[in-house]
Amino acid sequence: MMRKTPPPAETHAEIYYYKKQIDSHTPMVIVLQDGEEIEGTIEWYDKDALKINRKDAPNLMLLKHNIKYMYKAEDRVVKKEEKITKEEKPKEERTKKSKNE
Repeated sequence: MMRKTPPPAETHAEIYYYKKQIDSHTPMVIVLQDGEEIEGTIEWYDKDALKINRKDAPNLMLLKHNIKYMYKAEDRVVKKEEKITKEEKPKEERTKKSKNE
């Protein structure tokens, strides 16, 4: 009976993601384990750390084990705009939508 070969230990997805964000100078928000948010662009990375360039603050080297998650800064702006749009809708318009569903 032949065994299936196990999946690769490394998919290189992390490397691809960092390279893409570095090449496009994408503004990122990095949320640390303690909840602090760091905004900047990724300059370089290695196995254990990211170098973050910030506009109006000193640049930082963040150890990866301190990072909870990260996302593109533009995604945070979109979420705020969506929230405002929902709040600005007239009450009767929201009520009509609820009744129709």
